[in-house]
This record gives sequence, C-alpha cells and structure tokens, in this order.
Amino acid sequence: MTGEMGRIDPITGEEPDGTVWPIHAAIAKALGGEVMPFDQYQGPYIVIGEGVRISNPPVPRHLGFVCLWVGEDYIYREDTDTTAIFFLDDIEDAVRAARELMA
Repeated sequence: MTGEMGRIDPITGEEPDGTVWPIHAAIAKALGGEVMPFDQYQGPYIVIGEGVRISNPPVPRHLGFVCLWVGEDYIYREDTDTTAIFFLDDIEDAVRAARELMA
C-alpha cells in the first residue's frame, strides 16, 4: 500500500475523508496558488504559477511553477532550495514565511 493522496480540494485543502490542511490552504490563497495532493503521511504541497490548473502532479520544474512544501514548522521552496521557519500551528506566521520565500 502506498501513501498516495487520491484527491484534495485545491482551494480549501480538504481531502474526501474530511482531513483538512488549513496552513496549506491559507498559503495557497495568499499567494494565488493551489493545494495539490501528494502523500497521506507527508501531506500535500502548494503550487504557484501560471497554468496551475492545467498541470498534473508532479509539477515539472522550471516551467514558471513554484512548489512549496510545508512541514510542521517550516516551508521549503523547491526551485531555490530555501527554507523559512514559522511558529508551529500559526497560520498567519506561516503565510508570512511563505511570502518571504516568494520575495
């Protein structure tokens, strides 16, 4: 059995089983991105860039897309290999950290 996520609402960050990823959803909303399914254990990721709705995971690198991975208290920007820390479970601080990564 794999840990693949079957589906997730790209705006609300809610899985069909009712699991919600509020930090992911808040960052995606603030930065104009979408929450994309990845792994039921690691969680989803956030994609930001033009044409997001027409892509299928995994999103190719270097095509105008930015992938952000959200951990327990950090955000990792894949294309620049940079990380920002935020206060655990603090949605506003997580959005601030994501904006810093995108600056």
